[in-house]
Amino acid sequence: MTGEATSPGLARWVPGAWCGLAAFLRRPQLPERVTGIRLAPIGRTLQLFALDLVLMALLLGLIQLAILAGLHIPKNEIDSLKLTPLVLLLVIVLLPMAEEMAFRSWLSGRAGHIAAIVVLAIGLAIPVASGPQAHPILLLGSLVIAGVVAIATAVWLRKRRAMPFFARHFVWFYFASALLFAGAHLMNYTDGMSLALLPLVVPQLIAGLIFGYARVTFGLWSDMLLHMMHNGLLIGLIVISKGM
Repeated sequence: MTGEATSPGLARWVPGAWCGLAAFLRRPQLPERVTGIRLAPIGRTLQLFALDLVLMALLLGLIQLAILAGLHIPKNEIDSLKLTPLVLLLVIVLLPMAEEMAFRSWLSGRAGHIAAIVVLAIGLAIPVASGPQAHPILLLGSLVIAGVVAIATAVWLRKRRAMPFFARHFVWFYFASALLFAGAHLMNYTDGMSLALLPLVVPQLIAGLIFGYARVTFGLWSDMLLHMMHNGLLIGLIVISKGM
């Protein structure tokens, strides 16, 4: 099962990846394997990015209408970023890779991927638990060791299939990953945490659903690429708005 739509009438007018995502959302199921990096999946990934563009444009339009109607939109921390080359590299490349590893790499349900994320979390937790007084070498050393162990674990368990429990309850893991991804972006707003901020992370929720589908259907490379293009578009819009 890959969640691909099979209706010829619908497929005639709608890109195949959009149909596949729609069918997947109706009944999320974990495919037995990802397609890998090939020409067709790359094309489907670009189709998903086009869908992301359409949906984000609609949401941005609604936000602009809300602003014109007098609604106060809390300030997002990204608006105050100085877009230096290092910041661009961080926001467009490094953060998407890190977030996809944290929120969706384990959606495969494979023991190696889940164990690797646990190892990375432990490696990050050690210096964090040590507090501000932690030596930089401790931070770097724990992350390097955790990264090496995580990669070794993933390679060692690479032939293991998805765990039966995970596959049976995949729908919950899938939607939970999107909700966690959206919730994490509440920290971008400087006006504190409140229920009023929840509508502002709807774009991240929608993006998380698209990225999650790409991850389990095409592979981790696909959702990382989507996330990078998504962030690149966002930064481009910020640059244009500041220029205007």
